[in-house]
Amino acid sequence: MDSCIQVRSVTKKFKDTVGLDGATLSAGKGISIIIGPNGAGKSTLLRCIGGLYKPDSGAVRIFNRDPYYDDALRKRVSLLSDNYALYDMLSVRKNLLFFGRLYGNRAKDTLEASKSMLKSLDALQFMDKKAGELSRGTKQKVAICRALLGNPDVFLLDEPTAFLDAASAEKVHIMLEHLAAEGRSIIYATQRLNEAARFRSDIFIIKKGRISRKLSHKALYGRVLRGATVSIKTADAVKESIARNVPHLKEARGTTIIISIKSYRDINESVKYLMDRGSYVIGVDYTEQMLEEMLAD
Repeated sequence: MDSCIQVRSVTKKFKDTVGLDGATLSAGKGISIIIGPNGAGKSTLLRCIGGLYKPDSGAVRIFNRDPYYDDALRKRVSLLSDNYALYDMLSVRKNLLFFGRLYGNRAKDTLEASKSMLKSLDALQFMDKKAGELSRGTKQKVAICRALLGNPDVFLLDEPTAFLDAASAEKVHIMLEHLAAEGRSIIYATQRLNEAARFRSDIFIIKKGRISRKLSHKALYGRVLRGATVSIKTADAVKESIARNVPHLKEARGTTIIISIKSYRDINESVKYLMDRGSYVIGVDYTEQMLEEMLAD
């Protein structure tokens, strides 16, 4: 796979605080995941890749060009940050028309694209509401729309599903999969394990400003689920005669079956056992340690 994005030993400091400490990664077309706890350096890394921050040392290259100095290149890169980048006193419509003009789009094209994206995210009804009056989740949907108006080749996402409900988050995930299939390069920063494995992509683990390792989604789950406790939710209480024989059982409490597992395969085994005996499984919840501990070296 050709690397569209290269980060080589990048260091970035903010007075006495180290944001990045020799971070290195290569990413090509499709979706790449960066996962790490709060304060790990995810946002700083995205801002360096997007050309908003100049590294103190090391180098960032997109298509073999430097995004910090190359204005033409930055037009091909879009960053969805954690601050929405919307004007609260303007309506959604005026916000999107403004950013569309910055991207060089015709007003008609901007409105058509915006309406299509907002409709797919169940937010079209807010088109004439002021951005400052919107909920955080709706603001996030508008921000996603704003970031896509430039039709970017490289899309940098900082916790893009923050404040979104599960249905809306899934719609965003599907939208990103379509963009990846078109050949875009997408870097998706998150601290959620379920999102890290959602796309079956390369996963870069960042801690204390360093990329500590690269994993596949299966390897990630194999690592972090080892020894984890999982709660399986069922629609109705499971009969005692069935519950006591659930594979990997730790505890049974009516509609909640708690199992201790060594890998994600154990979850499938327990769920299959319950379903084969007439139980309707409605959810699986992970009782996880803190991400920092699970991804510890």
